Amino acid sequence: MDFVLEHKWVFLILAETVFWVSTLSFLVVRYWFNLKKLSIAFFILFLLNDLWIAAMGYFDYLKTGKFSTYQIIILVVIAYAFLYGKSDFQKIDRFIQRKVAKTRGLPEPDLPASKPMYGMQHAKQERKNLYKHILLFITAQCVFLLLFGLSDAVSSIQIDTLLKDWYDTTDTDLFYKNDVANNVTRIWALILAIDIIVSLSYTIAPKKEKKATSAA
Repeated sequence: MDFVLEHKWVFLILAETVFWVSTLSFLVVRYWFNLKKLSIAFFILFLLNDLWIAAMGYFDYLKTGKFSTYQIIILVVIAYAFLYGKSDFQKIDRFIQRKVAKTRGLPEPDLPASKPMYGMQHAKQERKNLYKHILLFITAQCVFLLLFGLSDAVSSIQIDTLLKDWYDTTDTDLFYKNDVANNVTRIWALILAIDIIVSLSYTIAPKKEKKATSAA
């Protein structure tokens, strides 16, 4: 494992390459060659690769004893898989199925409709994504708390100057005893705040379907 960690960026790039190769191989083998049993091997490789990426981040932390940019990137990859991986995979899956059927002159497969959502249906989906984002943020804060503990600055927090103390300095000692965790938290909190405003705006003003304009 020491060799892997010494060349961790190379192995992370290789792992991302394996991710895309295994995903596309799964779809092509499954639909172009119709080898569904063989395609399962690529799906297993896909899952093992995700576990490998998480393991590299974990062992890198054990070796260095600190939270670094490398682990942040791995957390972003895992967060993407958790929040959007399934829906994006389904989109690619449907695209490959239709492409293969069209290329081979076969009838278009009967797939679940993936029509754009509007109104309260779209607002509900936005809220569900927001809840996932909030859950992920809270989970990350719990991990930071267990790993680093709260800083002494937490005991002297003043609500009226919190945002100024948090964002007006290059480095902050809020809220944990780790600079990287603090910077990640305040950047992520800002992104989350924007996500909350945008997501809830669809509940207040639901997205409307554009009316087709008829040619004169």
